Amino acid sequence: MSESVNVIGLSMLLALALTGCVVGPDYQRPDLTLPEQWPDGVSDAMSDHRNDALSWWERYDDPVLNRLVRDAAEYNLDVGLAVARVAESRALLGFSSAERYPTFDADVYVEREDEGAQSSGDPASVFEARGILNYELDLWGRLARETESARASLLASAFTRDAVELAVVTDVVTTYFDYRAARDQIETTQNTITSRQEALEFQETRRRIGASSELELRQAEAELETSRAELPGLQAEAARLARALAILTGDEQAVLSGLQNLGGSGLPGWQAVADLPDSMPSSLVERRPDIRAAEAILVGANADIGAARANWFPRVNLMAAFGTGAVNPGDLFTGPATLWELVGTATAPILDFGRRSAQVDTAEARREIAELEYRATVRAAFQEVGNAWTLLNTAAERLQVREREVSSRIQVVTLAERRYEAGYSSYLELLDARRALFRGQLSQTDAARDRLLAVANLYKALGGGWEASDEQQALAAD
Repeated sequence: MSESVNVIGLSMLLALALTGCVVGPDYQRPDLTLPEQWPDGVSDAMSDHRNDALSWWERYDDPVLNRLVRDAAEYNLDVGLAVARVAESRALLGFSSAERYPTFDADVYVEREDEGAQSSGDPASVFEARGILNYELDLWGRLARETESARASLLASAFTRDAVELAVVTDVVTTYFDYRAARDQIETTQNTITSRQEALEFQETRRRIGASSELELRQAEAELETSRAELPGLQAEAARLARALAILTGDEQAVLSGLQNLGGSGLPGWQAVADLPDSMPSSLVERRPDIRAAEAILVGANADIGAARANWFPRVNLMAAFGTGAVNPGDLFTGPATLWELVGTATAPILDFGRRSAQVDTAEARREIAELEYRATVRAAFQEVGNAWTLLNTAAERLQVREREVSSRIQVVTLAERRYEAGYSSYLELLDARRALFRGQLSQTDAARDRLLAVANLYKALGGGWEASDEQQALAAD
């Protein structure tokens, strides 16, 4: 018995000693030509890194928005699908990692046989109980490379989940601002309708006493109907955006109710958040989850090359069995009944008509594709940052212009009313001033919304303050 144990132990030590020669290229991050500084103006807006950068939407201090984002992170179907894929990748990594270790099985064998005329005795019985250990010597690192690829796949799934969640959160924020802007424009239109209804009643009174013409009365009627015609389109847009929010958050009840629980209408007096997470351009490849996902895919593709090349080399398997066997059950587990077996096999490829070569070529091609996709993702990320910053600046300038315009339009309406009441101008001049004010107020709301959307898109382009989880950092370190 001691001899068999020593043989098995020496076999395992030999396996451990031989394992460690890993074929295939080790991963190295591709050389990237990264900008040395952010686009003009971005670095000036950078503030000290804040720990709450991950929850950047909370800086708007809107509890309704915070609730919608939380619901989306928990119930959104795209986020749920990404989470399920992470769980699948984690299970596959567990299976791949287990392949590198031995398997131990129990085998119980009972046989009773009567050979008929060929046998001179009674029917024979055989009883055996064995423990069987199987192990593949990973001499060339095939299993190690497969585990490396599975680990990279898990990382890619985890980073993709983060990218999906970031995109969904940004969609919730932007759709919410669109909805609040639509509600604001509905309120502006309703106020305008009320004002023009009062103007029509005023003209009717003037018409009855002969102080106004039929033309002025009809012009007031036309302006009232024009403002009423604006309302259905805005209401339809608000309903569409409410349904979009409901889908994003996974709240089917909100679809039916039209998100009436959002509270007050209109865009509040928010200031677009201008302080940004502190980072250098080169760190964008670490901040954005889509870039990290693309690199993880590249790592996995690189490991697949090693696994494919290892198939050119022999596979060595060890099998060790130890147990007891006897013709009588009472003799089991006695010294003479001890049985053991040690088997080593080596399988070497000789002729496969190009199968293994095609596998290596496929792995190398996929690695090249993954690197190109990684480079393209990095390039697109920097382009998105520049575009988002440009849009933020132009949106801020446009909002300032619209605010000055509305302020001037209000003064124009006041002066036009005085001139009309004093008889210095026609009613058409007053109508033009009111019409321009109404359009200016709608445009001001659009500009305020666009600036808020530009800030959200800039956070998304910068990675949204995203940081890798402890599990992702550990996997990346491996």
